[in-house]
Amino acid sequence: MLITIWWKAWSGKGTVSKLLAKELNYEIVSIWDMKRKLASEMWINIIEFNKMWDDPEKSAEFDLKYEEYQQNLKLSDNIILDSRLWFYAQPKAFKILLDVDEEIAGKRIFKAERSTDKHATRKHAINEVKERNSSDEERYKKLYNVDLWNPNNYNLVIDTSERTPEEVLQIILDEFKAYKWKKWIAETEEEKKELRKANKKSRLIKSIALLIALILMIFWWLFTIINEHKKAELRENNGVEEVIENME
Repeated sequence: MLITIWWKAWSGKGTVSKLLAKELNYEIVSIWDMKRKLASEMWINIIEFNKMWDDPEKSAEFDLKYEEYQQNLKLSDNIILDSRLWFYAQPKAFKILLDVDEEIAGKRIFKAERSTDKHATRKHAINEVKERNSSDEERYKKLYNVDLWNPNNYNLVIDTSERTPEEVLQIILDEFKAYKWKKWIAETEEEKKELRKANKKSRLIKSIALLIALILMIFWWLFTIINEHKKAELRENNGVEEVIENME
């Protein structure tokens, strides 16, 4: 069954996705895989692609391409979709949101000191997190009129601020197991309901068939009685005529 993960910046999505994929023996299909695929098709490297897609209009175009790609996946596929477009492309998947306090996320960025995420101060890192989350929210509100951070859009929302990746993983595994169990029960009940409807329809058809057969039997019985009565009258009339002829 498909699992989709949407996240706030620096909520630990990358680590959790890998742990989850390993535990469930799932494949991870990420938005970055799609970007590399498109970059390859355009004969440019991923850095050039990212620069080009910084343009909001280009970003929207890419989102639509990725949405189309996701819609071609089957719900039964054992795939973790590391993407932003779960809400439109796979609404029946098990949908996860990894939330995190923006102050804590900013501290994580500052502490990590990645070459692509260097910041002069912790405050600057926190502001970047807030800007990224706000930008994502505005972007998808404009594209799909969807509130990214509305918990009702998800099957599971986890605040990773004070949790280790292993703790987050266990929560997901427990909730996913419970979700599949409830889904199985619901599907079983639906199948039973459909079977009852089919049986009820079958009984109704049989009852109608029996009623028609009974009506036909009654008509045949009446026809036979009327026919015998006419024959008796004819024989009686013929007998009277013979008596009259003999008297003459």
